[in-house]
Order: sequence, then C-alpha cells, then structure tokens
Amino acid sequence: MSKYYYAVAAVAAVAIPVLYHLKTREKKTQRKRKMSFTSTGLGLGSFPPEAEVKDPNINTAIYFDDCPAAEDVAESIIQPLLVYERFSQVPDLAKHIFRPSTREVKPIDLVRQIDIDGDEMLTNNTIVDTCQAKLGEGRDDLPWWEILIVRNSGSGSSACVLRVHHVIGDGLALVSAFQKILKNTKGTPIETPLTSKTSSAPKTAKKKKNPFMMFMSLIAATAHCLTLAATKHDDDTAFSQMNNPRLRHSGKRDFLIFPTIPLDFVKKIKTAAEVTINDLCMAAVSHAIYCYCKSQNDPVLESKQSKIQCRALLPVGFPRETDGPDYTESALTNAWCMASCEMGVGYSDITDRLQYIKSKTQEMKEKPRAYMQLKIQNNVAPLLPVPLTQKTVFDTFSRHSLVLTNVPGLTEEVVFGGKVAKKVQLFFDNLITQVSMITYAGNVYGNIVFDAKELPNLENFGKYYVEAFVDLAAKLNVEVPPEVKKAAART
Repeated sequence: MSKYYYAVAAVAAVAIPVLYHLKTREKKTQRKRKMSFTSTGLGLGSFPPEAEVKDPNINTAIYFDDCPAAEDVAESIIQPLLVYERFSQVPDLAKHIFRPSTREVKPIDLVRQIDIDGDEMLTNNTIVDTCQAKLGEGRDDLPWWEILIVRNSGSGSSACVLRVHHVIGDGLALVSAFQKILKNTKGTPIETPLTSKTSSAPKTAKKKKNPFMMFMSLIAATAHCLTLAATKHDDDTAFSQMNNPRLRHSGKRDFLIFPTIPLDFVKKIKTAAEVTINDLCMAAVSHAIYCYCKSQNDPVLESKQSKIQCRALLPVGFPRETDGPDYTESALTNAWCMASCEMGVGYSDITDRLQYIKSKTQEMKEKPRAYMQLKIQNNVAPLLPVPLTQKTVFDTFSRHSLVLTNVPGLTEEVVFGGKVAKKVQLFFDNLITQVSMITYAGNVYGNIVFDAKELPNLENFGKYYVEAFVDLAAKLNVEVPPEVKKAAART
C-alpha cells in the first residue's frame, strides 16, 4: 500500500473520529458497554493469518519460595475477579460486547497446574513455552484467561502465571484489577499507578496554543500515524535483519532474563541525569542492542554509526475513568496504542545515547501523535475491511526492530494465594522481538523474548543492559550497588 494513500486519508481522519464520537456518545450511555475496536481487533487477530501469530496473551509471572495451592488461588484471586464482566464473561466479537458464558464457570476451572522438578531455568522455560497456549475460542466457552501454576519441586522457584487474553484489557487495567484483591504483607490495601493518578500516556504542555497551530499539529500527527506503515524498514543490522515484508512467526521463541536492578538506584540516576525512568530503560536496551551488533561485527553499525535507523514500538497507556464506587470495571479496557520511537542505537557514548532518547520521548509528549493514533484505531479502523487493518498492523510491526514495554507495577510485596510474591516477570510472545520491563517491590525486572534462529549468540544481552546503568552512574557520580557491579562484570 503506497505512502500516498495514507497521506490522502490524513485530513479526513482528523474529522471522522470527532464526528463519529459525538454522534454515538449519547447512544453508548444507554446500552450495554461495548468493546473498543482496539479490543475487538485484538480478539479477531491483529495480524494477517499468513503471519502465523497466535493469541495476544499477556503472561504475568509471579514467583514464590513457597507455591500457593490451586484451591487458595481459586478462592482468593479468581473468585473476586469474577465479579467483573470481562473476567467472568466471554467476548462476542461480532457484537463487540462481552456475553455470559453458556456454562457454569467455577473459579477452579480457571486454574491449571504443571508440575516440574528442576532449576529456575526450567521454570521460565515452562512459562515461555506456554505463552501461546490458546485462551480464546475452543476452551468450552470459558472466559479468556487463566492462572497457570508452575509448581517446581526442585531448586528453582515456583510461579503463578496470570495469563490474560489482551481483549480483556491492557497492562494498566490488569494492575488496577489486582489492586482490588491484593494486600501487602501487613494486610493493608496496596497502591497502584491508577489509584495514585499516574499514567504512561504522553502529557502535552498546558500552555495555551494558537488554534491554527493546534489544528496543523493534529493534521501532522494524523499524517504521521497514517503513513507509519509505509515508512522505510529499519536498517538491516544484526539485531533488525529479521524484520522484512516476508516476516513470519516461527512458532518458537527463546528468552533471556535481565539482571534485577534496584529501583532506588535507577531513580538516583534519573534525578542526576534529569530524565525519566523510561528514558533510562530505553537507553539501557539501546546500549545492549549496540553491544550485540558490535559483538557480531555488524558492517551496518560500522558504516552508519549514529545514523542507524533502529526504532521501537512503545505501548502508550491512556488515563481511564477512575470515578464511581468501583472504577475497576471501567478501567478494564484497552486504552492504549503503539508509538514509534528512535532508539539511538548507533551512538557509542552512553550519555549521547541517553540525551538523544530524551529528545525523542520529549517529542512524543509534545506532539499529539499517540492521541491521534488511538482515535484512528478506534474510530477510523472499524470502517475499513479487517484484512486491510491487519495488513496495516503487519506493515507497521515489520518495519520496526522491537516492541518495548515498561509497566509500572506494585510498589510493595503482596500476598498472592496466601503466599508472599517475591518477584515478577512480564512475558509477551510477539511477531517481532519483545522487551518487557516491570517494577515490583523496589526492583526493575526485565526480559527479552526472541527468535533464537534470527538472533543467535544473545547470551550477553542482559550484561550489556546492566552495563548501561553502571556507565551512566559512573559519569553522574552515583554509587553502584554491589549486585549490579557483579552483574555487569559477568562474562
């Protein structure tokens, strides 16, 4: 599809979402809450069938020294969540609603258990191998989620994996739902990003703008969104070479867990560098990509250096309604979109890399691109044939090098199924390489899920990631914790 087609549609797409919203707003308040097109699209499948991508399942792994019993998980976690429509009912994608199941749904029906005997690697291998296990149709009309218990009787941790089809909601929605049912180790309620009134959505400047300039900014943002699927593919580096028009999901994914980074350490660097935590995490991943390409003697890195095009798709979450006696029901939604951001991979100096990323994320906050992307995908995309929207999503993803998500999690240790959760990981099996980070109880956890045939020799990626924090700390006179030094020194 030509770039000119997208550009011609740009002006119309500014007006259509607004008119469509005004026309249907009153009707929506008088009938059963409908799914957004983002949610419906995730249920139907975001990519063309030939891309061979399975269900978009969010897999949140919660690790324990002492694994909860299936009955306790069913009673204390699943039962309270079944009061919410999206957890107790089944998507009707044709009608864009959730409907009651045709069967009785007992909490224990949504618990599955795998028993293993081995180390931590076996625990994580088991989790990643089940990432694509079906959660949608074909499960006897069960709601599209489950809790998988990986009970390890060996030296490795056990885990409870909250597996949720993306049609139910996004990361912020799931954090909100858990806030309603979890308590800390003292038995008191916990705070989440939603209850603390924070969001990962870009915040535009509050100063008054010229109406004409605002209109032109919306036009430019809309044109950017509509032409993104026709932009140049990222440069063919050792990290990005798999991304091309013939990209297919191989059906097999490997993973690498990043060393854990103390959140207080990251915050000290953030303050000293005058950037955001997200900027730091992006810079660390960018540094790891640079070091990986260098280790593979990448000729593209050598020739293009700082001019390399290597972009990430960043899921951007938007605020949702938090008023009323129980805001979790309205918070359970997919109020997010993907935003494209340059990673500055070609920079050899970590400070230059961080400042470049800061400039790009600041640009994202100042321009209404994410806002217009959400409007387009919820109000314009429904007017188009599904194969066309799927092809557009594929064309967008195949032009980028990775998806990078950073979810603000729970700030303190919580009790899950009667046991204390020690750490967490967020796993997502995507069409392209996926890097996922999440904070929990004062630490930053992260991993990369990738195709090992396309990205060989990636075993030092986590070490490179930690090196970025250590190098920045040295330049900013921030003390490095011993465990971080040790992780960066590993060979």
